[in-house]
Parts: sequence; structure tokens; C-alpha cells
Amino acid sequence: MASQGKNAVQEAPSMSKHLRLCQVCQMSLFGQVWDKSGPGTQQATRQRDVAPAEVIYRKGALGRTVFSICKGAVKLELSTPDGQPRVVRVLQAGAVFGLEILSDSHYHHTVTCLGRVQLCEIPAEAINEAAVHNADLHATLMQLWQVQADEADAVIAELCTGAARLRLARLLLHMVRGHITHTCQSMSREDMASLLDLTPETVSRTMAAFKRSGLVAEHGGVLTCDQPGLARISQGLD
Repeated sequence: MASQGKNAVQEAPSMSKHLRLCQVCQMSLFGQVWDKSGPGTQQATRQRDVAPAEVIYRKGALGRTVFSICKGAVKLELSTPDGQPRVVRVLQAGAVFGLEILSDSHYHHTVTCLGRVQLCEIPAEAINEAAVHNADLHATLMQLWQVQADEADAVIAELCTGAARLRLARLLLHMVRGHITHTCQSMSREDMASLLDLTPETVSRTMAAFKRSGLVAEHGGVLTCDQPGLARISQGLD
């Protein structure tokens, strides 16, 4: 993937025209936005694959595109006052990011793929133009913004308080929620620690204990979780 400068949005070489959303995006709120936005926006929609660890865009980059995740997971990062990156959210299939450019011209986070990711992309200009003439579309966009606000609140309330094993159990439950296979994309211990406000060593020890207890299995970059067992820990019952 070629770089266009520090603050440029990086374009994947395998960009293809895509006039229908993937099934995951179609079933999400993003799908409602797409359905209500009309043929102009629909014809501008694209789908692309992004390699593991690739940066989709950086904080401060000029934004033109809103993204929805078809497959995989991404992390959103900000910089702390001392310049260190801090993971503030992890988003998975069906989630939307980059909505801030509908009201601002620059992205507010650095977004990086946790593994191989497939995205649906809609130009922000097309969404804004459609929203001017469609009250239902505007209301759906408000719902998407509320979902993002709720997600940010959950990180603070659930993932950054309590003992390490409670935080990690809540994170794993958060990531497998809605997955009938009880699986999710694995994360590095450093990324988990950054999101949970713990040290990587503490996360590693806690994950090792979960694995020994049969609460978590990790194979090929995928985590399989014992949801009832993790739920007991997350509630302080075990």
C-alpha cells in the first residue's frame, strides 16, 4: 500500500466498484443509510480489502469517506499528552467509522486493521447531499452517531474500571457479543493493555490464566470464548 504522506488516507490497490453492500453492512444501520441515500450514493459505494496492520487513515487526515466493516476488526487510537498511542475503541463487522467527516473535514482518530479487513466505503459528500433532502436518512445518521457515543461510554464504564480479570473478561465478552460462534479477532497483548489501561504483562498473565481455565482458546488469530464463564467473572461472581 503506497503512502501519500503522514496525514493522507491510504488507498488499497484492490479497489473495486461495488453497487451492492455486503450482507453484514446491509443488515446494519449503515445499510439503512445506504438504502435511503438514493442511486447517486449507491453508485459511488466501493468495497476493498485491507491488509493486517495497515493504517486506513490517520488522525488529522483530510476525510472524504465513511467506512463500514464487512469482515475483520480495526482499532481506533488517539495520542496521550506525552505522545503515546492509546487504543480507545475496537470495532468489528457491522460497525461504522469516519462519521465525523460528515460535519468536519478531518478524521479524529488513527484507524488500523487488527487483521485482514474488508470494508464498504461511501463518499461523505454523497451522504451529505442525500441527507439534505431526506429526513429519514438524517434521523438514521443520528442513530449511528448515538451508537458511537454509547460505544465510547461503554469503554469508560466497563473496560477501564475494576480488577484486571474483570476488565479483560468484559472486553472479551464485548468482542464476541452477537457472534453465534463465540469467536472474535485476536488482539495483541499491547493493544488489549492500551484499551484496558493495564500493563501488557498483566494482560498476558490474565490471558494465560483464562486459557488454563478453559475460558479462552486462541488459534490462528481467532479467540474462542466461554461466554457463561467470562460473564461470571465480569460480574465478580467467580
